[in-house]
Amino acid sequence: MPSYAAPEYVLKRPRTRIVCTLGPATATDEKIDELIFAGMSVARLNLSHGSPEEHAETIARVRSGAERNGVAVGILADLPGPKHRLGPAPDSESGTEIVLEPGQRYVLRDGKGASTEEIGYVHPPGFVSSTPVGANILIADGAIRLSAVEARRDEIECEVAIGGTIQSDKAVSAPGHASNISYLTDETGAALAEAAAERVDYVGISYIRSAGDVRLVRDFFAARGFDPQLIAKIELAESMDNLDAIIDASDGVMVARGDLGVELPMALVPGSQKKIIRRANHVGKVVITATQMLESMVTTPVPTRAEVTDVANAVLDGTDAVMLSAETSIGQHPAVATAVMAEIALEAEKSLNREEIAERRRTGVQGLDSAIADAAVSTADRVGAKVILAFTESGSTAARVAGFRPGVPIIVITPDTAVGRGLALRWGVIVITAPRPNSIDEMFRLGSSVALDSGLVKKRERAVAVIGVPIGVHGSTNLLRVIDLPEPESGR
Repeated sequence: MPSYAAPEYVLKRPRTRIVCTLGPATATDEKIDELIFAGMSVARLNLSHGSPEEHAETIARVRSGAERNGVAVGILADLPGPKHRLGPAPDSESGTEIVLEPGQRYVLRDGKGASTEEIGYVHPPGFVSSTPVGANILIADGAIRLSAVEARRDEIECEVAIGGTIQSDKAVSAPGHASNISYLTDETGAALAEAAAERVDYVGISYIRSAGDVRLVRDFFAARGFDPQLIAKIELAESMDNLDAIIDASDGVMVARGDLGVELPMALVPGSQKKIIRRANHVGKVVITATQMLESMVTTPVPTRAEVTDVANAVLDGTDAVMLSAETSIGQHPAVATAVMAEIALEAEKSLNREEIAERRRTGVQGLDSAIADAAVSTADRVGAKVILAFTESGSTAARVAGFRPGVPIIVITPDTAVGRGLALRWGVIVITAPRPNSIDEMFRLGSSVALDSGLVKKRERAVAVIGVPIGVHGSTNLLRVIDLPEPESGR
């Protein structure tokens, strides 16, 4: 039987996954390889920046690097989301830039006109009608803050609380007041079409307000014969209000702390992070913790102690993945930042209360599949197994096992490389691509060989195998077996 050993560097990774945002700092094959070796499991593309041609080139580069290095790397395409934005404004080079001063009055009006010293135009339409008098209005994520003091038919008169320079295309929001803008704006629709064309593995859905927004995106993709995993970004006050329904409608969530810290009082963000993670653990959905995790490493090769503590606490909270943004997209030390993230996660995992997270999952909705996955983790602990082998056609078996946070690695054996990429966000998973076995006996022999080839388990040690039968049927997890290695050859 051929060897299906995973690369040694993959076996040394933390079980917590690392998402790296790509950009100018990581725009070469060499840089992609460095990120993969340092611990990147998922590459994130921010579709708000760059052209479709540039995104396609980056995706091809990541997939080529993953194949070259023998590892599954998922692609997460992050949508711009349905934001209200300012229209065009003069820049500093023109000598006529618009600078707002505290205390002055400034009018916001629906439309696509050019901003002036008296009026800023906001598009698409709908911001004025959804923003009441007394609302706080943020421009450029809070760099400029206004207060709505008078509402008229098609405009709002505001008083400037925190001033600054008006710039083209900056986001405009009123925290706590849901926008009535359709989720499928032209900008968002174009990004969705691009994600479908590239067949990405995950789509990060920005500015989600309700489960209905998630369903709109899923229907958009279904009409195009595409079914990526949808990661709902929790970054609005409305997202927190509708958290349970959003998580239930999604395949996973992201704790998007940047915008969440603008929408909510900053002191509420740590508690919100814990609530989001606990709820995702409860129902077995993947959760990413993001934003400014190692922000100082954009310019320095060493993080602050506070950042190290922040990353470790996210791991201890129960997150499946942690994310780097500017650190790897425009930072000076992208591979170093990734390696530091991996080092912090590895150390934090030594103190992880696995049983607490498993108990969260047990109190969630259960069925036969989840019960088998839970039993596999408990059995591995009790019999001293060194690995759990998850045979899967769709990825669901491995995902269920990961939700119960086993104390040993989960080796996933699948015939489909796309399934492997779709598991790249799952905690503790190592993916091996191998041909589909023709029988249960052949499956156990393959699992035995893969386990021994990994070096994680030796002869006369044990592995726990969890599979779905009949072979080839998606979505079933109904058989568990303890294997004393090696599995005997057929007829012996």
